[in-house]
Amino acid sequence: MDNLTIDSFLLLNNTNDTCPAPLLWTQAIVEDEKAALAICIIASVIHAIFWFQLIFSSSIRQKSMQWIYAYLLTDIFLLFRFYFSYTLHTTYTECHPSRSRIVFICYLEAILDNYFNILKVYILFVLNVCRYVQIVYNQNVYEVHKYLLILAHVLIYVIPLIVYIAPCILGWTDAGGFIRDTCVIFYANTYIQIFNTIFAFALPIFLNILVIYSSIRHVRIKAALQKSQHYVSAREKLNRSLVIQFVCFYTVWGGLWSPNIIVYQASINEKNLIYIVGLLNYIDVAIDPIIVAALDFRLWHAWRKHIIRVKRTVLFQKISHGRVKPSTANVNTISARTPRQKTTTM
Repeated sequence: MDNLTIDSFLLLNNTNDTCPAPLLWTQAIVEDEKAALAICIIASVIHAIFWFQLIFSSSIRQKSMQWIYAYLLTDIFLLFRFYFSYTLHTTYTECHPSRSRIVFICYLEAILDNYFNILKVYILFVLNVCRYVQIVYNQNVYEVHKYLLILAHVLIYVIPLIVYIAPCILGWTDAGGFIRDTCVIFYANTYIQIFNTIFAFALPIFLNILVIYSSIRHVRIKAALQKSQHYVSAREKLNRSLVIQFVCFYTVWGGLWSPNIIVYQASINEKNLIYIVGLLNYIDVAIDPIIVAALDFRLWHAWRKHIIRVKRTVLFQKISHGRVKPSTANVNTISARTPRQKTTTM
């Protein structure tokens, strides 16, 4: 389908006597979205296993893991957003919906998708700051700075929402693109687009890199000092592992997360490109619990404990079924015993 704005699309279909159903996906689009649907179903299963583990393992219900759970909750909302869009666009058969309804759905899908993706990078930034304080100052941030953490939660959730909604209310954006497939938000001027690009991508990435670099620098200085003293403490080994884990995580995460944000902020209206970066984003959603569990030793130990427990249960059942059960005699049954015959010894 050609690139159209919503107004031009509605004007074109008002001259047609057929039922356009602009919110209903065509069969070709449904076929294209099957890959994303399969990834989201797999992601839902992985996330369900992760959150059930949280219910049954008290060892991972800790204040110091609040940012990890906040990060993974954004994945849950992204999955709900996909299921909402998929259900809507495969079942909504109204021929001539109002312009306001189309605009609302278009903005809702575009804004929610990018809002939760922006939350992820700022949540990771605060998590990096907390770990930096832990590494450099050896402080338990979650006990010493409780009110600052509450304020950080509020600011992270509210400010990006205002940044996305305010331009829409003030008329600085316009919705258009593939009306039947996905919506693209166009900015009224270059300055708004540059500001949103900096806020949504450049600034949080720069802040994260800055904090990670500071952590690496501190660990290197400490390592060089202790090497000269021929002594390495357990705390420094832990700090070094934390830095290495986060560098590995950001390498994988950045490659899957950043393309979707760049395409959105640049208002690129290329269907194949939007489809590919969308798949990358859902792959990131699917593997997030696995990566996070591998990075945090507490989650990894909980996963390992449950796997061992399941293996023992299965093995015990196999042994129980494989055992030969002793035969039992009925006490009410009378049995006659045949006397033993004598044999002749040669």
